[in-house]
Amino acid sequence: MRIALVSTGLGRILRGFESFTESLFQALRAYTPEIDVTLFQGGGKSGERRLVIPNFHRHDPPARWMGYEKGNLLEKRSFALSVYPYLRKGKFDIVHYNELVMGSALYHLRRLFGGNFKLLYCNGAPAQPIMYHHRCDYGQMLHGPMFEEARDFGMKGDKLFLLPYGVDSDRFSPEVRSFRNAVRKELGIPDEAKVVLTAAALNRWHKRIDYLIQEVTRLPASFWLVAAGQRTEETVHLGKMAESLIPGRFRIISWPQEKTHRLYGAADIFALASLHEGFGLVTIEAMASGLPVIIHNGPEFRWVAGDSNVMCIDMAKDGELASAVRDASSKQFISNGRESAVRRFSWGSLVPHYLEMYRKIAQC
Repeated sequence: MRIALVSTGLGRILRGFESFTESLFQALRAYTPEIDVTLFQGGGKSGERRLVIPNFHRHDPPARWMGYEKGNLLEKRSFALSVYPYLRKGKFDIVHYNELVMGSALYHLRRLFGGNFKLLYCNGAPAQPIMYHHRCDYGQMLHGPMFEEARDFGMKGDKLFLLPYGVDSDRFSPEVRSFRNAVRKELGIPDEAKVVLTAAALNRWHKRIDYLIQEVTRLPASFWLVAAGQRTEETVHLGKMAESLIPGRFRIISWPQEKTHRLYGAADIFALASLHEGFGLVTIEAMASGLPVIIHNGPEFRWVAGDSNVMCIDMAKDGELASAVRDASSKQFISNGRESAVRRFSWGSLVPHYLEMYRKIAQC
């Protein structure tokens, strides 16, 4: 059984898609070294069982000259054209991917030119079933509400798998607290500050960094905001907004993936302000790190929170997050999120289920 993990943005973009693919690759190699798995990515460096595929990137010419949307399409489709020969000649059994457009391009390339690999789409965006049901062979749904949506749409149960993203519970653990002083010194944050961390694309329309900034204005001056993630066209504006409203009490940063776990050790509370998510991998990273976690009170968020004391609040309401931060920062509040994260989302718990999924697909 040969498995190809495919990620267009890995090595160039800081996002859940890329973090998941890299983490899954490392977990499969660690827990099941006998499994033949190869990682194909759009940036970074090639290495053992890891290959960088040439493609146009959305922020490079000529894609940049076409505008973001068309440039994004060019990135995904050029990657599919480049990776297709490797997938076919390498006789891979399963191609596991997150990017819908890239996967659709592979579907059509296989239809036109052949190939025996099966397409396993992981719905991390998330996309509605009407957008992917006919252009993949199997679908990985990341939480219960997503699985029910696909099944209600009419997708057959033997084509669907309910399996969440996983986390390295050794890398993301209370031990990250050992990085606290060094990270705070590097960022220029006082030891006595209460740090609210979010890890997300630095934008307003989805991750709602502006809402986080507004909520921190409602908190005492001892509270700081650290927003870490992929820069966007809105990032500069958000920085100016933060400087105007909470001057000197914020940091907006983009750290490489291999360093991000240290940020959880420097924080006191984690908050994700988005109102909709495909999954929200950063949520379980924060849970596993032992932080109090605050997320929106939506069906996918409640499914991830499970039986833990992760706070699910109405992030659409002004003042709700500030109030929850005050509660979470009290001495009486003790997070039990790590226990839930390790039991439900650690790779030690999930890898056997991923292998079962792969085997079922390969045998069909």
